[in-house]
Amino acid sequence: MNPEEWQGAGEPDEAVQTWGGEVKGKVAIRKSGPIVKHIPFYKFPYYPDVLDLRKCGYEIDAFAQLFDLLDGAHVRHAQVAHILLHLPTDDFGRMGDGSGGNPLWNPRRARELEFQVRAALHRYGLSDVPTLLRRMIGKAFPGDSMTHISVDLLNVFFWAALAKVARDYAWRDERLEFMAEYLEYPVRRAFRLG
Repeated sequence: MNPEEWQGAGEPDEAVQTWGGEVKGKVAIRKSGPIVKHIPFYKFPYYPDVLDLRKCGYEIDAFAQLFDLLDGAHVRHAQVAHILLHLPTDDFGRMGDGSGGNPLWNPRRARELEFQVRAALHRYGLSDVPTLLRRMIGKAFPGDSMTHISVDLLNVFFWAALAKVARDYAWRDERLEFMAEYLEYPVRRAFRLG
């Protein structure tokens, strides 16, 4: 196939234009810098995961608001998640025994509820959803950017995504609504959401 057939009838190449290039005639010319400065991690997912999630009844857009929070997270948000997971406080805000949590929320209880939600999703035919969500969220910190504090942030966002799915099935089991509230708490606390 020659370049003229491949390029089409002089139509501009959308990919080149989007990424900061321009088309003059039938030749793509790259500009010095990209037009788009930042693209969220969930905009370039592994497509088989997208198809598997779709087969389970969910589109990535259903989690876009949550993923945008993760994509825009700062160190201060991760520090709140880290404190909740590892550094407990007593009623007066002082550090406790190192088991994590506060008087309202405990990470051990959150892990127990995660497995209860997973069991419920398995009963409803959605056993693949937690694995797919964990895999998608894990792409937020690629390569060497993964640290202990970013792992904590990924964990609390996974729980929040799992809570969204649990809330969608709360009509089948009212306990899922409580579990969703509990699992969402660290993200709501870290980002000061209502």
